[in-house]
Amino acid sequence: MAKQFKMPEIKNYGMATIGERGQIVIPKEIRDEMKIKPGDKFLVFSKANMVIGFVKPENFDKLINEFISQLQDLKSN
Repeated sequence: MAKQFKMPEIKNYGMATIGERGQIVIPKEIRDEMKIKPGDKFLVFSKANMVIGFVKPENFDKLINEFISQLQDLKSN
């Protein structure tokens, strides 16, 4: 049996609002959970004009390594 690719858990935190100057208001629940504070920096990426992702730079390597590990597991099966 082929190994399944394990997608990261996705949780809905509600709506974010974009202001007139392009600023995004992130819901409080996710700010608290991710310990986001004013001045924090994020890498911003998109996929096919459908998804926008925000990743703290210090977590980017961990995220990529998790994807690489899962892809290697799929390739070896």
